[in-house]
Amino acid sequence: MDEAETARSGSALSDLAHEGVSVWLDEVTRRTLTDGTLSRLVSNASVTGALLPLRELGREVREGTAYRGQIGALGERGAGAEEVLRALHRQDARRACDMLAARFASTHGADGWVCAELDPRSADDVRGSLAEARGLVRAVDRPNLLITVPATAAGLQVVSGCLAEGIGVNISHLYAPRAYEEAADACFEGLERALAAGRPPVRGSVASFGAVRMETALRERQGRTVPHGRFALALARVVYHLYEERLGTSHWRRLRSAGAGQQRLLWSGAAEADGATAVRRAEDLVAWNTVQAMPARTVDAVARQGRLRGDTLLGESAAARRDLSELRAGGVDIEELAGEVASAELRGRAEERAALAGSLWELAAGAGG
Repeated sequence: MDEAETARSGSALSDLAHEGVSVWLDEVTRRTLTDGTLSRLVSNASVTGALLPLRELGREVREGTAYRGQIGALGERGAGAEEVLRALHRQDARRACDMLAARFASTHGADGWVCAELDPRSADDVRGSLAEARGLVRAVDRPNLLITVPATAAGLQVVSGCLAEGIGVNISHLYAPRAYEEAADACFEGLERALAAGRPPVRGSVASFGAVRMETALRERQGRTVPHGRFALALARVVYHLYEERLGTSHWRRLRSAGAGQQRLLWSGAAEADGATAVRRAEDLVAWNTVQAMPARTVDAVARQGRLRGDTLLGESAAARRDLSELRAGGVDIEELAGEVASAELRGRAEERAALAGSLWELAAGAGG
């Protein structure tokens, strides 16, 4: 779909914006940055943020050619695999930040953010992850960068530490309401620490909640027959209610008056669905001041086929809690399932990261040899 087609058929994307939902492009890699995909979607205001998963970078390194020139040049200089990977990820982040800089400026930091990931193998290393986050911020050197931190026990300490130092965060791998509450608490703690140190609190913070991934896990792992979207929607409604409760506290009002940016919920997992299913996910998760992360194929599908029915989350928590209670009565331990999903996702990403390092070592060594 070209820019004109997206503008003509993008009423659902416009409707999302009118409902207070930002669309951030997921699965951004060097190819997305150089073939015009991100710039096209940003220029027509369909997309107002970007996520750069290391998983997609790895896929592009193995299957594409977009990174080969930079890998070769670094290999000729004797760079090792880890140095090469950092250079690739940081350059992508800088480019994406620059493409979204105008949006960041025009919204005074409400939008225009770019999320870059920490090494998933360091998910339980507080000191190492904080050092990596600082290095990533220094190297990218753009004000609209967020650091993606997994919500492990150590990761929540990293979240608090980053915010205390003025580093914006995207808290990932949240799959249960309790996990979201813990992440929100870590954010508040970090903002308080920044204020206590005399530092202005950061304006960038999102919490990525995987309601869609949880529903998929319920089907795959327990063979549950759940109406499509019901479990994901119930989880999202409960979490959005918790989010609204947090924003109504005197604690938050004090932080807000001191200049803290409002954390937003980001609904992740659209990349797991295609076609009509992906469009339904976008239609189902609509509420003010939230974000939906979508790959380009889903953005275009929503533009062509989406039909919004307004806000789907606000004021629906009571019915959602009943739905979750029914699942619990049927033997579903939501917190346990969420823990399994988070562990499996992090383990898989760490394995992919290690494999990527091996691929880069071979390519860099070949160039340098």
